[in-house]
Amino acid sequence: MTAQLKFGISMLAVALMSTSAPIDMAEAQERPTTARERITNVQSRGLQVSRVRPANLAVATLVQPAPARPNRPRVMPIDWGQVREDLQRQNAQFSDNNFATAARLPQTFPRPSNNEAAEIARTRLPVLLPPNATLRLANAPRVFLFPQENFYTASINAPGILIEVFGTRLAHTEAPDPVTLRRLRAQGPDGYQITQTEYGVEVNFNRYGAAYSITIECEFPLANDRCSELEYGRQLVENIGIVAGSPGEGE
Repeated sequence: MTAQLKFGISMLAVALMSTSAPIDMAEAQERPTTARERITNVQSRGLQVSRVRPANLAVATLVQPAPARPNRPRVMPIDWGQVREDLQRQNAQFSDNNFATAARLPQTFPRPSNNEAAEIARTRLPVLLPPNATLRLANAPRVFLFPQENFYTASINAPGILIEVFGTRLAHTEAPDPVTLRRLRAQGPDGYQITQTEYGVEVNFNRYGAAYSITIECEFPLANDRCSELEYGRQLVENIGIVAGSPGEGE
């Protein structure tokens, strides 16, 4: 493994944390959760992420012997050669990158504060995060990173805004026909899908054989141009960088 990969290139699996407080199902059925309530929950209890992954999340589609099923996901191959090339270019751009310790992310990127982040060395897909310079948050955010072997979830929380980054190399379903497959893989000219949501912006994209999404939610979406316009989401995906991840045995 090259020196550039010592930082532990591991694609973070879909580690959605279950809430520590019980959920009132009757109340949940009466009204939807607002962005303001979601952000308040994160600020008051560390992390309360229960959002369902978007249905249109881009999925890697390389052919494998057994079909993917909801209860038997397929582990998609990662193009580690391309990861190494991109990492070399990234290291030239960010002079303070130092990945000698897998659990210690470089100063260039948000630093997680939760204990679970120390498990990042086990992640077997590239872990991608937007750099601090692109986030442009006035106050230091609270960052939580939940890595698993084949997926990860990162939460970046600052006053009035919540940014989630999700990555997975697990394919749970397959397109039923070539037409549907082309539609699911369709992306804009910049290589990603970006959409306006009720509370902000969501960006979906494929990279290295894995699928990623960036979700931006604001306490007051209409009053915050990071959620009312698409430009901030574009900046995050176009400047996102590799912070961790390493090949598994035989990859």
